[in-house]
Parts: sequence; structure tokens; C-alpha cells
Amino acid sequence: MLKRIRIYGLMVLLFVTMQAGAQKDYHIKFRIKGLKDTTCLVANYYGNGTYIKDTLKVDGSGRCEFKSAGNLPKGVYILIITDKIYFDFIVNNDKKFSIETEKKNPLSNMKISGSPENTLFYEYLDYNKEKYDLVQAYSSRMKESVDNKDSVKLLTAAIDRVNKEIIGYKLDLVTTKPASFVAFMINVMKEPEIPEIPVLPNGRKDSAFAYHYFKTHFWDGTDFTDERVLRTPVFHNKLKKYFTQVVVQYPDSIIAESDAMIDKARPNPEMFKYLVWFSTYTYENSEIMGFDKIFVHLADRYYVTGEATWVSKAVNENIIKKANRLKPLLIGQVAPNMIMLDTNNQLVSMHNIKARVLMLLFWDPDCGHCETEIPKIHDFYMRSKEEYGLEVMAVCSDTSLVKWKSSIKKKQMNWINVDGPRTLTGNYHDQYDITTTPEIYLLNEKKEIIAKHLRHDQIEMFLKNRRQKKTNP
Repeated sequence: MLKRIRIYGLMVLLFVTMQAGAQKDYHIKFRIKGLKDTTCLVANYYGNGTYIKDTLKVDGSGRCEFKSAGNLPKGVYILIITDKIYFDFIVNNDKKFSIETEKKNPLSNMKISGSPENTLFYEYLDYNKEKYDLVQAYSSRMKESVDNKDSVKLLTAAIDRVNKEIIGYKLDLVTTKPASFVAFMINVMKEPEIPEIPVLPNGRKDSAFAYHYFKTHFWDGTDFTDERVLRTPVFHNKLKKYFTQVVVQYPDSIIAESDAMIDKARPNPEMFKYLVWFSTYTYENSEIMGFDKIFVHLADRYYVTGEATWVSKAVNENIIKKANRLKPLLIGQVAPNMIMLDTNNQLVSMHNIKARVLMLLFWDPDCGHCETEIPKIHDFYMRSKEEYGLEVMAVCSDTSLVKWKSSIKKKQMNWINVDGPRTLTGNYHDQYDITTTPEIYLLNEKKEIIAKHLRHDQIEMFLKNRRQKKTNP
């Protein structure tokens, strides 16, 4: 008897385990009227892209099934019917449900069974579309009534009223359905509303209040340890907006914000990985001068330390090599010295050139872009060398002395000219990360880098702004 009880108990345990395992499986049925004997694709949003998850075979009655054993990553998924026809659906808490619609207009013919999450999602989409169409109608009437002030006033008030209704609807969803994926997405999407600006003791309104409030509350409601945000079509764009429009556009400010956000995401490996990738990808090849400092910081903090475990050894090494190459060339660093032969066969040390501003001009006699840029740079030099205490050290990449000197004469390059290949200080391409010509660096009297990667039309603007900041700090 005891043995039977033990066996029975084991069978119950096995049954419970099997049931628990079954509950983890996803089984989603689709029926698309007007579609038959073909295939559909299931994809999911991830960051700024969409990725194919599975290919489904559609039978003669338009039916297909999507199955996934175990825990399917939660988020917004897409059923792709054709390259132009598709619809979104939610994968969250509901694991067995069905969706029926029509090929011609799937969004307007949606029928959902067994998924309160997706039912709420499509109610939300329908409501938004209804209100959007209403606002568009009011806007069209406003354009037609542009000369009628009373009509414009009434229509503006109507649009404001609809917008308030939309906000109220969303807030109500968040309050009444807090565990739903729709509420989750609304919290991610929402941006702070600025309250009344306080008055300072001097009687004036605090001019910085709106910005600081907006920035401080920009991510209210977003959990950086919840990776579901990655599989929505909204998170990446909000992240991009934050770092390009909200954070002060200085390298140190961006570094501080990036590190703080990544630290919040550390408990979730997928979020940590994505945010490190986002910052690396965004700033590795940034065209904004000085932003290479951000990339160098990221490389030192996450790649040198081995925290970026998802990248291959080769990629990790390349990132570190690039950062090490850029590190001596960051704004504020003393520029690496170059000692090269000039046209009189005399050695010239860059660090010994006396100038309030020294321009390093890397050029090539056969470079078409140099042909157009150098005359303009020369014109500025002749006009402004006294005003700014400007000197130029032009480093030629060609090994032909005849071609080099001929080009100097032709372009009337009456500044310091040196031949890059005839050097005592190593390959200047590696020293200054030169991959194209012309390339320009500006140094101050201490030979610290103050600007780089400038075009001819940016040089004067930069020097004027620099002088103005020195005069009015």
C-alpha cells in the first residue's frame, strides 16, 4: 500500500510538472479570410528594427498557427501577410488565443478570442484612429476657414478638447488596467506635462524650471529592467529623442546620462546589452565634433573591462583599438608631435611652431576635394592670420617631391609645408587617424587640440565663437 501511494504521488508530481510546462507554451491561431495556400511571417519589434521569428504555412481556408515552446520574449509582434499588409499583436500574459481578420483590411475586421490583452490593444487602436480622424477633419476645416477668426477659434478649441479626451482615456487605462501591456506602452510613450512655473524670490519666473522638470520626469513610468520595452515600436525613438534633444549636448553630460541609464539596466542582461549597444552605435562614428570622447569612454568602461560579453573577441578588440587610436586626439589633448622635412630639406617640429592658433592641414596633390578646399583655406589664411595669430602646417601625403613642390607653387601655399612620408615621428596617418583628405585640426598656443574635422567654411566661424567666449565667458 505504501508503495502504491508513493507511485501515485510521483504520478501526480509528474502531471503537475507537465501541466506547468504546458502553461509556458504559446499557441496562437490565425485565420486570414481571402488568403490561402501560401505563407505568412511572424516578426517582432526590437529596438529600431523588426526581426523575423517564424514562417507560418497558410492552408486553403486561410488558417495558420504560431507555436512556441517555453517562454516567448514578451512584446509587440507582427503577422506579415504580404510586404504591404500586416498587423501587430501582443505577446504578454495570454498564451493561447486566436485572431481572425480579412486580408483586404485586417485592422478593421479584427476578431480576437481568448486574449484580453489583444482585445484591449485593438480597442485602444480603434479609439486612437477615431480621434485621429476627428482631429484631421477639424484641421482640414480650419484650413478652409483660415480667414474666419471665429471658426478658427472654435475649431482650435474642438481640437484641444479631443486631445484632452485622448489624454484622459490613456490615463484611465493606466489606472484601471495597470497590468496590461497597453498600460505598459502608454507609460513608456508618455512625456511629462510641465506644471505651472514657480516664481523666484526676485519676482521672476524660473526660466530653467520647465527644462529641468521635463528632463527629470522624462522617463517616469519606464522600468529599465523590463526588457519588454525593447520589443515595442516606441522605446528606441524615445531613447534617441532623450539623448539628442533633452540631454545637454556636451560629451560629459551625455556620458553621465548614458552611464546612469546603463547602470539602472544592469539587473536585466538584455536591457544592459541594448543600452550599451545603443550608445556605442550612436557615438562611434558621430559627426559632431568632440563626441568621439563618448565612444572612447564607452570602450574603456564596457569593452576593455570585458562587460560587453555578447560581442565577439575580434569586434571587442577592434573597438578597443579604435578607442586607443582616438584617445590622444580628443579635444583638449596635446596633439602628437610631428617632425618632418620642409621644402628646404630642413626638419620642422610642430611643437616648436609659434602661433596662437596652429592649423594642421593634411592634403594630397591628387585629391580632387583638396583642389577646391585649399584655395579657400588659403584665402582665409591670408585675410585672417594676423587677426587670429594663425599659422598653417600643411602635411603632404605624396612621396614625389617634384609633384609636392609643383602643387605648392601652383596653389601658392605660402605657409609651412612639410612632407609627411619624410618624418622622424612615425606614420602621421596612425598618429592623427587620417583616412581622407583634406583633414584639418586646430591647435592652441599650447598645442592642445581645440577643433578637428572642419571644412573651410567652418574655420572662421569656430575661431570667432572661440574669441567671443574668451571675451564673454
